[in-house]
Amino acid sequence: MSKALDPREEMFCSCYVAIGEPTFSHKKASAEAAGFAEPSAANQATKLLQRPEIQERIRELHTANMQRNMITVDKVLADLEHDKLTARAKGDIASAIRADELQGKYLALFADRQIIDEPARRELDEAEQAEASELARLRLASKYGLTERASPPRPVGVVI
Repeated sequence: MSKALDPREEMFCSCYVAIGEPTFSHKKASAEAAGFAEPSAANQATKLLQRPEIQERIRELHTANMQRNMITVDKVLADLEHDKLTARAKGDIASAIRADELQGKYLALFADRQIIDEPARRELDEAEQAEASELARLRLASKYGLTERASPPRPVGVVI
């Protein structure tokens, strides 16, 4: 970090990443909780979030939260897969479709998300997408010992 944060800036970062709190990912509420005046809190928060040292500190705190709570991308995807299989087994197609959507969003299968860390991404036709989705589902189900007929206990997890 190039410049040490003052106490209000540090408090802003802590509030911004406080999972389960009303300030979580809410810039104005985080700025107000950190002591910035209400009339200018949204403006101050926007300015803070543009600073590289604030962004870095938020990343550090977020990573620490995820490690402390044992939340990983693999766990979230596995929880989604479990929830989807459980929903299908119960006939709750809407929930199963929502889990599919969330998995697809993470994998950037939809046009509304751009991947900036990959130089180029080949477009998959519908058959390739369906095949890739089914393979991913089977792989996760196999990895975690899930079947579409079985309904293991629902895991407790936090979805970010």
